[in-house]
Amino acid sequence: MPLATRRAAVVVLDASGVIGRGLLAAALDAGHPVVAVDRNPATLAALAAEHPRGSLSVLAGSAAGEADARALATALRGLGHPLAAVLSAVDASGLRGRLLDQPADATCNALQCALEPQLAAVRHLLPLLHHGGRYVLVGGPGGQHPWAGQGQRSLVEAALRMLARVLHDEARAVGTRLQLLSVATPTCGLHAGAPRPHWPTALQIGQRAIQLLGDRHGEPVVDFALAPLDPPVVANTSPAGCLRDARALLGRLTAAATHSYKEASP
Repeated sequence: MPLATRRAAVVVLDASGVIGRGLLAAALDAGHPVVAVDRNPATLAALAAEHPRGSLSVLAGSAAGEADARALATALRGLGHPLAAVLSAVDASGLRGRLLDQPADATCNALQCALEPQLAAVRHLLPLLHHGGRYVLVGGPGGQHPWAGQGQRSLVEAALRMLARVLHDEARAVGTRLQLLSVATPTCGLHAGAPRPHWPTALQIGQRAIQLLGDRHGEPVVDFALAPLDPPVVANTSPAGCLRDARALLGRLTAAATHSYKEASP
């Protein structure tokens, strides 16, 4: 099919992740041609097998840094698809613990590891979008209200909100639009089985992201929740996460009690 008659494609970065799979499925369900990007070729083959009837292309690559993002942009140009949008989920779920319990350089490194790939990808992929193209980042909870016991994650999500606001203004100057879809709660799996009724599935998040592609006057940050949250600070994401945090807290309390006992002993 000649390039001029092709429908512009949607690029999904880190397509094998939980949110990535939701973005991919929602884009295909909406009838978009999709380019799924992931660093693992075997995972890409599995995604292609899961969607045999969709207009899906797969591309091995990542945007872990400037060099990777530059190479990815070159590879996307080589596909010959006009590009309508890029969808990218930011996974900060592994960032746990109190800030006071972690070295400062560890927290700074966590910020860099989470934000550098996003900024590198925007720098190199945004110019590939046609005029009016959309770039949607997907973030998680903790950016508006401090999340107890999740200090690094709160910092990353708050920084992501400001990054989106800055890039939103800069993208408008070149005829494109960038938005952050900020999910207010943890996420369950792709389709169903949420541990909490107000936790959205990855597919629901993907469907909301696809809606943003048609929003002509969208705000730089769009908050997404299935129901109003009260209180706004949510709990840990999983029973396993709660158990790890409980063990860490008990370890600190035990160490403090032992230290106090030794000091009080004659």
